[in-house]
Amino acid sequence: MIIWKPDRLRFTLTWYAQRFFMLPLVWLVFRVFNHVKVEGLENLREVEGESFIFAPNHTTAWDGWVGTVWALSQRKNLVNRESYTAVFAAPENVPTRLLRVLVSTLGAIPVDRDQGVDQFALQDTVRLFDEGKTQMVLTVYPEGTRSKNGRLRRKGKPGLGWIQYRTKAPVVPIYHVGGTRMPGIGLKMKIRIGKPLRLDRWQDEPDELMTWRGITGEVMDSLRELENEELGRDPNAQPPRRRFREGRRSKAEERKQAEAKATQRELVASS
Repeated sequence: MIIWKPDRLRFTLTWYAQRFFMLPLVWLVFRVFNHVKVEGLENLREVEGESFIFAPNHTTAWDGWVGTVWALSQRKNLVNRESYTAVFAAPENVPTRLLRVLVSTLGAIPVDRDQGVDQFALQDTVRLFDEGKTQMVLTVYPEGTRSKNGRLRRKGKPGLGWIQYRTKAPVVPIYHVGGTRMPGIGLKMKIRIGKPLRLDRWQDEPDELMTWRGITGEVMDSLRELENEELGRDPNAQPPRRRFREGRRSKAEERKQAEAKATQRELVASS
């Protein structure tokens, strides 16, 4: 007789939901309707069989979650049915109870940004890492919230550092561009996977806010390097979202100018 314990039931339900619902959906969006290029998959070999943390930049509500599932699907030996792939998500982005149940089954862990580190979701996640019953793959946005202009924020939030300090897990930075309008059709997206960061040296520091910020800062520096490489190391280069907005703004200005000229011609003709 099989006795399902709560953790094992959660792991199994999430694996099936991701494997038979999320992954086919991601495949349709990424492979059929759009083109996605992944660089740096070889860097994931360093964390095969380990629990680790994905740290992506954050531009949309879905980016790190779907990007993580896609990256994992490209490395067949990285995770298996015994693994638990999860992502921290703000509950205010999930408006209905039914939708909360669905995204929780898909691996979303609701985290209230106003409650700090004492909330159950964070403590329970650390417990899962510490017990080592399964391979944990956790996605945490170091920026803490979405970027409004597509650029990385100047500073990250200490939450990632707090978790890494307690779990001692390696952190894999991920930088993606071109996904701000996903899901769409005919779009191009690139996912860049950086080298895993081993942050053991921070264990000699006191368990305090400055240490957590230092850990997050090191991850942000790695993400910024990926961003600079993608944008051609030009500090004035524009990320895709800003280019799209400015292109749309310029077209609106052209329409206004054309309308103004047409109005002026009508006035001249009537006079």
